[in-house]
Amino acid sequence: MDWLGAISVLLGIMLVILGVGMTFSIDVITVIVEKFLGVIAIIFGVILLSGGYMIVKQN
Repeated sequence: MDWLGAISVLLGIMLVILGVGMTFSIDVITVIVEKFLGVIAIIFGVILLSGGYMIVKQN
């Protein structure tokens, strides 16, 4: 598995945790979501930047 696949799997897991935290009011998951919301945003940005760089590099 390449690094982009590993990052997408990690991002999928984080999105599932985020969805569970927003849907159900489980205290532990809600705290995790609140603490790591900025980290999730940073990871989204890094993935978009790396994907854009790979597209530009191919052209």
